[in-house]
Amino acid sequence: MTARKKTAFIVLAVAALLLIVGAALHVAINTDFGSVKVDRLTVLDGEGKEVSLLVYKPDTATAETPAPAVITNHGGGNSIEAQGSYNAELARRGYVVVSWDASNSGLSEKSMDPTHGGEAAYAFTVSLPFVDSSEMAASGHSMGGVYTFMIAQNHPENIKIVIPVGMNPGMNDTTSPFLTNYACIIGETDESNLVRSNGDIINMAHNEQYHDFFALADDEVLEVNKVYGSFADGTGRAFYMPDASHAASMINGGLIALYLDLVQTVVPAPYPIESTDQIWGWRDFGSILEFFGLILFFFGMALWLLTTDYFASLHLKALPEVGFKAGSPAWFVCLILLMLIPVVLFIPSSTLAMKIKVPAFMALDATANGFAIWSFITGLVLLVFFLVFHFAFGKNRGGNARTYGLVTAETDGFHFSYLWKAILFALAVTGTTYLVYIFLFFVTREDMRVWLAVIRPVPLFRVQYLPAYLLIQLPFFLTGSLAARSINMNNGERSGGLGMFRSVLLSALVGMAGLIVMFIVYWVTFKMTGVVLFPNDRGYIFAGAIYSMLPSFLVGNCINCYITNKTNSVYAGVLCAVLWASWIMVGGNAIA
Repeated sequence: MTARKKTAFIVLAVAALLLIVGAALHVAINTDFGSVKVDRLTVLDGEGKEVSLLVYKPDTATAETPAPAVITNHGGGNSIEAQGSYNAELARRGYVVVSWDASNSGLSEKSMDPTHGGEAAYAFTVSLPFVDSSEMAASGHSMGGVYTFMIAQNHPENIKIVIPVGMNPGMNDTTSPFLTNYACIIGETDESNLVRSNGDIINMAHNEQYHDFFALADDEVLEVNKVYGSFADGTGRAFYMPDASHAASMINGGLIALYLDLVQTVVPAPYPIESTDQIWGWRDFGSILEFFGLILFFFGMALWLLTTDYFASLHLKALPEVGFKAGSPAWFVCLILLMLIPVVLFIPSSTLAMKIKVPAFMALDATANGFAIWSFITGLVLLVFFLVFHFAFGKNRGGNARTYGLVTAETDGFHFSYLWKAILFALAVTGTTYLVYIFLFFVTREDMRVWLAVIRPVPLFRVQYLPAYLLIQLPFFLTGSLAARSINMNNGERSGGLGMFRSVLLSALVGMAGLIVMFIVYWVTFKMTGVVLFPNDRGYIFAGAIYSMLPSFLVGNCINCYITNKTNSVYAGVLCAVLWASWIMVGGNAIA
């Protein structure tokens, strides 16, 4: 066995170990170590469209001993798994939990149903013989709070309390009768609501709509953490403000404890557990292991395929250094510019998705399209950077198609057979990784998630959107590779491993380091001062979601760099990166 093959097998073995351990931990926590059955099902809504459900059934819930149920829904642009911490904790306390992908999100189809699948989830829940339909609760995060408010309003005879998290009833019809308990939880540092409340969350409660909804006297001011009416007789109203932000509501232990206390107070748990006793974090840790295992599998599969007879010809001779000498003033200038370009363009480019009508072929929601528009514009600017470098410096330093990795053979020239083989290679690596992912999705019943960073499947009805996002993101990865030759990135095969590490590290710095700094500055500023940066055109949403870009763009850049280093040609690396990034983007975001 050659050294490269041995290395590939070691990488694949480590990846398999991470995937197995991560999936086992993920499943163990989700099922409360085997006492809860988790199923993913599909039902039809009133429009005949598919609604994806995740059902948690404790072993103790039977037709003879039916259990209370909780219906949960995620925030806008997210999926069922965003409610995973709530769902797992509820299930281990004996509740049957039914969580659904809202219309256009996750695995649910686009529908005109005003409850976005909520009514279908409710109808399914009350049909279950092991559910005590007279004892139910409903809750949702952000936009999910709007939809669960609707179904609670429609079915007060069964739903004893609705708990919107991060969403007041401002988007609901509160003039119609609401005959069940209501408890709103909005974190005191909820960035989304701060923008809508002039910088003070309490303003979300101090309005005419809330005043009427809580039945306050004309001169009465709503008090936070106070129960108005009575939860016991179904007239309870409460507004809570724990120390939590909007995006972190899914992983904030204090907020989740408050939530669990509210559910258990109104709809008693079959097996009460102290609200601070939470184990969902171990589930998330398992998902982290899966996350890194899958990425490592991608790299290992690429390395192994390059050792096969068929794909070995993708290896070309090493690229001569054409950029500035590492550590020189010009090298640092180029590095800084390459790091700044994505950052400077990010807010102006991404927020275009809120200002202009995007083309019809851009079918995803505004956040995803904002990222796609940013990547396209960044790619064009990086092309300008590359052309300036080439004609001002690179050409005189030997810059040509060979030194930039644009040739397809040891001799100059372009050969379609090489490009075809690069396409097959990219399809083989990405396709094999996707099949492994789908198997794990079948085993765990859930996507891979590290807070806002998500890897999801691409359902068949979304496949049609892949070509558009492939083309939109292609310039970002291609021109990024070319522009980075100014700092001699993609010379990794020349230094026995150290060069590879240096190049991949540079690719991470060039692609995402500046944006990660922006993300940190955004959150630190927000936490320390309460000031929400970039308040216009939902710029704060894009800045706060930079973390969610890491699987597609950071990993994509590293994939691109690694394979380009291995082949000394840009084609296989760019194609692998854009296939990976398009999978993550189309699978992981809602349809508009």
